Amino acid sequence: MTTFTRRPTRYLIIGALAALISTNLQFSAQATPMAIAIVMEVPDYPGKSKLTKGSNNSSVKKVQAALIELGYDISTANGKYGPSTTKAISAFYKDLGDSDDGTSLGKIGWTKIFESLDEQRADEKIAEQVAAQPVAVDPALAAVIAATSGATIDRGKKTKVVKLSKKKKKIVAKYKGDITLTKDAKLYREARELVPFEVWRVSAFARFISMKESHRNCKAIGRSGKYRGRWQMSPAFWKTYGGKQFASKPEKASCRDQDLVAYNGWIVRGWAPWAY
Repeated sequence: MTTFTRRPTRYLIIGALAALISTNLQFSAQATPMAIAIVMEVPDYPGKSKLTKGSNNSSVKKVQAALIELGYDISTANGKYGPSTTKAISAFYKDLGDSDDGTSLGKIGWTKIFESLDEQRADEKIAEQVAAQPVAVDPALAAVIAATSGATIDRGKKTKVVKLSKKKKKIVAKYKGDITLTKDAKLYREARELVPFEVWRVSAFARFISMKESHRNCKAIGRSGKYRGRWQMSPAFWKTYGGKQFASKPEKASCRDQDLVAYNGWIVRGWAPWAY
């Protein structure tokens, strides 16, 4: 089990911050909201001949509309496969960690664009559901955390940050002001250590991530069987961040214990384990 240490003075700070948590802060660790139905709808691939630079047809228009919704820079979906469409497709591949000149779109690229669009729409539905059920964090607590973070954290070593795609940036923007997404919280472990567990676990973005991963179902098991529990943790993650003290596998532990292990991982790595 990983041991999480803090300087003696930081225990006093954390204690003072915890005392500021709103007394009416309520959270049901066992709650599992109704799952959101997600239907994957990928249009039939029309063939590469219709998706090549210089083409002008309805299939190109569909791709353009999808890329615009995903946040790529195309002024209008007019069906003309020109420079802006070429550039947008190339940028999409780059966000996937691949490279392509964008002068044509094969079946795999076509499928990935529409799967990404479905995923973004699903994420937005989850984001809307989470936003519709806000949990207030005492403004005094947030102010003290910000002030203490600015004055005491060591800015020598930064946390490795995930490079977000345009669609993920769009999702994160919905949570502007979230206590887990401040600049310091993204970059520095000591800043994250200032966020009390009970505040972290009810923050809007933490609830979004757990909704996205499992619809907050603490018994969830991914299709491969590797990722489990509310936070879809791998065996290595579960062991590294203290899960073995609670149960052999995430789904066998209580929801609160699963949250605590996820919190330990967040302290060390930020939202990177969940690709944010």
